[in-house]
Parts: sequence; structure tokens; C-alpha cells
Amino acid sequence: MFVESTNGEAAPDLSGLAGGWQVEPEQVRAFAAAVSEVRADLENLRRAAMELAADAPMLGTSPIGDGLAAKFSDRAGNNGLVGELTRVVTQVEAFVATAESTVVEYSERDTTAARSLRAQ
Repeated sequence: MFVESTNGEAAPDLSGLAGGWQVEPEQVRAFAAAVSEVRADLENLRRAAMELAADAPMLGTSPIGDGLAAKFSDRAGNNGLVGELTRVVTQVEAFVATAESTVVEYSERDTTAARSLRAQ
């Protein structure tokens, strides 16, 4: 279990718990915000890679120059760097969405538990 005390208080007695770990909703929100920043940076990289892939390099008109330019465009394009960055951005977006829904779920469970304790 992870419990972080930020105001100097002693950690709560958790000896009665059978295992697992605890994360505060604010910690999940902060982590999701950090991952969102990474996603924005990856999106900027993806846009730059798309610009790079859009313009084939000018390596002359020889067969070797044409071949190298084609390889470059292929490696940078949708089947190469741009495609990989697109997949990573999609995965990060899914991760952020899951983290945000987890925060909502944690908050709802805390509220429900607090209500049930007040009713007793």
C-alpha cells in the first residue's frame, strides 16, 4: 500500500488491511497531467515528422539518389516514423483517458463510503 503523508502526520495504521495499495485521487490527477504533457510533446514530434516525410530529400537524379530519397520517405512516412508516433500518441491518449476515469471512480467510491459511514 502506498500512503504518502505530505503534512508531517504519521502514516495511518493499516495493519488491518489484507494487502493492496492506496493512491489518492490528486496523485492520479497529477500523473495524468504529466502524461498529458508527454502526449503533447509526442504530438509535436509527430507533426514535425509529418513535415519531414512530406518533402522528399533532394539527393540528385541518379538512380542511387532516387533510391535513397525513396527509402528516406518510406522510413519517415506513415509506415515508418510517422506511423509509430501516431500509434504511441494513440496509446498515451488511451492511458490518460483511463487514468482520468479512474480518478472519477475513486472519488465516487470515496463519496459512497463516506455516506455509508455517516448513515451508521
